[in-house]
Amino acid sequence: MTGLLIENTLLKQTEAAIERKVPADTRDNYLKIVVGGMKYGLAKGKDGALASLKNSKDPVADAVVGAINVVGIIRQNAKGTMPVDAMVPAAMTLVLHTLDFAEKTNLLTVTPDVLDRATHMFMDKIMRLMKITPEDMSDALGKVHTILRDPDMMAKYKGQQNGASKLR
Repeated sequence: MTGLLIENTLLKQTEAAIERKVPADTRDNYLKIVVGGMKYGLAKGKDGALASLKNSKDPVADAVVGAINVVGIIRQNAKGTMPVDAMVPAAMTLVLHTLDFAEKTNLLTVTPDVLDRATHMFMDKIMRLMKITPEDMSDALGKVHTILRDPDMMAKYKGQQNGASKLR
């Protein structure tokens, strides 16, 4: 999909970066979600989800919420078989496509600041949906920091990572 439909260079680069991080065994599911989301957004033409952006007071917020909601709808229809590791990057990719659409229809101009705002909003909403609190993140970062400062713990971690590839 990398940049297939997106015209904005910043959004193309961001989509490519997301897709590089999607594991090979998740790629098919990721693509199914993105394509399904795009079909949903375009369904009903002028009365569809994307077209409704023309009435938006905040196209960035509506792009984020809309993309997450569309993925949620697709997940419900998939009856719980949609893997989270494909859902999250697919939802962000749908945000990018929605922002590109909003730019093409002169609702906004996508700048690094607009993309940054959308990304922060996306992460905030995803974390709340996954019930991850700021305190949880702080605790996790504290634990990582502790491990990084302890040579014995780092040695143990590196030893575990050498065997991790065998688990897949």
